Amino acid sequence: MARPENLKNILSRRLKHYGLDKVATAARVCAVALELSGDEFEPISFKNGALKVSVGSAARAHLLRLKEEEVVARINLKLGSDLVKKLRFEISK
Repeated sequence: MARPENLKNILSRRLKHYGLDKVATAARVCAVALELSGDEFEPISFKNGALKVSVGSAARAHLLRLKEEEVVARINLKLGSDLVKKLRFEISK
C-alpha cells in the first residue's frame, strides 16, 4: 500500500507550481523576524537573502548593524534554515 503524501510536500509543490513559493518564504521569514524583533525593528520584506527592516533612527540602524550576525543567526535558527544572509535598513519617519 502506498504511503500517503506529507501535507507539507503537497503544499510546497503547489506553491511552487503557481509561482508562490518565494512569496510564502518571504512571509515566513518576516513573521519569524517580527516574533524575534522585540521593539528593535519591524520586518518589511525579504528577497534574495536580504531581510529589509524598518528602524526608528539612524542610531538604531547602527546598533543593529553591529549585532547583525547575531540577529541573522537567531532568525535562521528559528527558521531551521540559513535563508537570511544580511539585513538592510530603512529609517522610518
